[in-house]
Amino acid sequence: MNAQKAYWFILVLVNIPVFLGLGRLIFRDWDGFMEALRLWCSVDWWLTLQREWREDRWGTSKLPVFLVLCGALPALEYLMFARSTVAKPPAQIISLVTNLPLVQ
Repeated sequence: MNAQKAYWFILVLVNIPVFLGLGRLIFRDWDGFMEALRLWCSVDWWLTLQREWREDRWGTSKLPVFLVLCGALPALEYLMFARSTVAKPPAQIISLVTNLPLVQ
């Protein structure tokens, strides 16, 4: 595992509690999450989405909003911290341990 992949892996691991908190904020409980997942994974999902969108727009868009936020958070953190001097020591340690060259 090179330093770049390890950095992304660490970002995702550190953000797991944040992802769970976002899910709790958006879905309220696991039943809300399962309902959103059922809506998006049904066999006739396009017709179901069209019908549900007219009735409940927020309920229909919960899952995509959650996925976008969970993807954007590590990406923004990477953009903020990847070039700083705070992030370089972990990358250097990982490159020393794995004997891979450090990606500049």
